[in-house]
Amino acid sequence: MKLYVNGDSHSVGHDAVDPGPNPEHSYGKLLADKLEYEFVCDAQAGCSNDSIIERTLKYLESNSPDFVIIGWSTWERETWYWNQQPYNFTSSGTDPVHPMLQDVYKEWVIQSTSQVEQRQRERDSHIKIYLLHKVLSSKNIKHLFFNSYNFFFYTLQYNEPMYAWGDNNKNFIHPYDMKMTYYFWLEAQGYRPKNPKHFHYGADAHSAWADFLLPKVQDIIYAT
Repeated sequence: MKLYVNGDSHSVGHDAVDPGPNPEHSYGKLLADKLEYEFVCDAQAGCSNDSIIERTLKYLESNSPDFVIIGWSTWERETWYWNQQPYNFTSSGTDPVHPMLQDVYKEWVIQSTSQVEQRQRERDSHIKIYLLHKVLSSKNIKHLFFNSYNFFFYTLQYNEPMYAWGDNNKNFIHPYDMKMTYYFWLEAQGYRPKNPKHFHYGADAHSAWADFLLPKVQDIIYAT
């Protein structure tokens, strides 16, 4: 049995024990051990949701995991390609950028402050995530999604019923509730980032999140 995990730095266990990725100390590995599943981690720090979806679909071309867990990244992140090399960007304005992309990146960061732009990016992520859910469902692959930090704030923008998750969908942990994101749920339990300058929790918080996910995963696995 195989557990496939994808997401950003939170899902790769960034800074959980040592600086940088620590997948062997991440919630995914702890959860796989509890389930007695093989653990496959495809998460990458700083990545966009588009790249998460791209990697997941690529993995599914030649693999059939028994369960998929994805912790979604922030909506503003994008992946750009220059000379076939991917670059992951945030709206921080401090990302390392190829010299040929500097001006375009600066303009993109400025646009990111627009509420209209933020709404659109969130809505695009909402739709793309739902479509991946449909793909996984069509393949009979059991799965669970959660938001790592952002949540779907502009709920009223989603007037297409086919893209409305609702609050009781077992495949997505309360997508419209900030308190149920990975970061803010752990904060409410008393955990704090290891480094105040970053948003990454330690191994103890990853263990707590694995315990939180376990009954939800089991509920999906054993559903008739």
